[in-house]
Amino acid sequence: MNIGVILAAGASERFRSTVHKQYLKLNGKEVIYYSINGMSEAKCFDKIIAVVDANEYESGYIANKYGITCVSGGQTRNGSVKNALDFIVKNGWTGGKVIFHDCARPFVKSSVFAKYIELLDKYDAIATTAEITDSLVNNKNGIFVNRRDYSLVQTPEAFRFDVLNKVFDETSTATAIISQIKPSSSVLLEKSNAFNFKITYPEDLFLAEQLMRIDFLHGSTIKNCARKIEGKVLLLGGSGGVGGAIKEKLDFLGTEYYAPGHSELDLLNVTSEKIAAACPFKPDVIINVAAAYESDDAGLLQSFDKIFDVNLRSNLVLIEYAKTLKKRVNIVVMSSSSSTRGRENLTNYSAAKAALNSIVESQGRILSESEIYFNAIIPEKINTPLIGKLHKTHINTRELLDAEEVVDAVMYCAVTNEHGKLIHIRKGL
Repeated sequence: MNIGVILAAGASERFRSTVHKQYLKLNGKEVIYYSINGMSEAKCFDKIIAVVDANEYESGYIANKYGITCVSGGQTRNGSVKNALDFIVKNGWTGGKVIFHDCARPFVKSSVFAKYIELLDKYDAIATTAEITDSLVNNKNGIFVNRRDYSLVQTPEAFRFDVLNKVFDETSTATAIISQIKPSSSVLLEKSNAFNFKITYPEDLFLAEQLMRIDFLHGSTIKNCARKIEGKVLLLGGSGGVGGAIKEKLDFLGTEYYAPGHSELDLLNVTSEKIAAACPFKPDVIINVAAAYESDDAGLLQSFDKIFDVNLRSNLVLIEYAKTLKKRVNIVVMSSSSSTRGRENLTNYSAAKAALNSIVESQGRILSESEIYFNAIIPEKINTPLIGKLHKTHINTRELLDAEEVVDAVMYCAVTNEHGKLIHIRKGL
């Protein structure tokens, strides 16, 4: 059997909270949820066990809420590991593979668990490691050591159950489980290829919330993305700088598209019915890069309806329109880096884009169940005529994205199966 064990019995002493950090909410879900969900989505475990503190074990809240088995933790981390191993033996689940993961590492991907289960066919044990990027000094003698000779041990840690259970010593002071495996065993130190952030201090919880919202497409991933879109495209905002570049790309790819002007489809009062009447086909991809802007000088209340109707409401209409098509649709909308923090003199514009981000996050998974793949591109300043209108001061072009860089990201999202993503594009990445 393959067993997943989540270590969640810690007292959160460094976190200093009245509620243990594993049960605090992280973007609306308990911190421990992300490890449970990662293991569940991996679909490689016969049983998932959480080792929890005594109060949680008695309450049964997490066990009942997420349908997992909970085991009472020990006095130390190794005591909790031993309790999990003993529970597995008691239930006759020996002879298989076991993976341990810290509940305080919520960024783990399900693919990592599945990969480690497969690797255990070849190795006795696997530990996730990370490179050390700071300098290292011996506290006792002040001698600096070569950091390349060392790595940080993280979780997940994976083992053939019988190999680990035979040698495990709960009295050991070593916190890495892998340290107890005999040198003669076949051990793989697998470098983490993803962000494996651990929540240790209160600030980490809030940092993790922001990190969970961020994706970025590396230039090498999207550069010269020329995958042909299988179908037809509805493009809104085609008269702008980015829109014009998108049209050039679609022409190059030989993709059929419809890019209505303001007189054909006014986003200030657009409806699903108006889109259906104007568009000559049922699109497979909907791209909205249209934008309305006003500086705060125009008056916050006076400019509110215009900015929010074009930058926010129109995208809600596109969602409703996509639902009427009753088929797979990719929706790509344009947010802005001003959504990450309110910009002075662009209050309504920043607020509308921030609200758009929230809608993408809230609706992404739900829409994907109907094969509507909804994502937002969040570029920094782009070298288009709009930038001069938004910012009254001169901006050196070295700070600006080229429109083509944004187009590549749009094309990438036009064919993806991902959903609910806020994809940041930055100059130089």
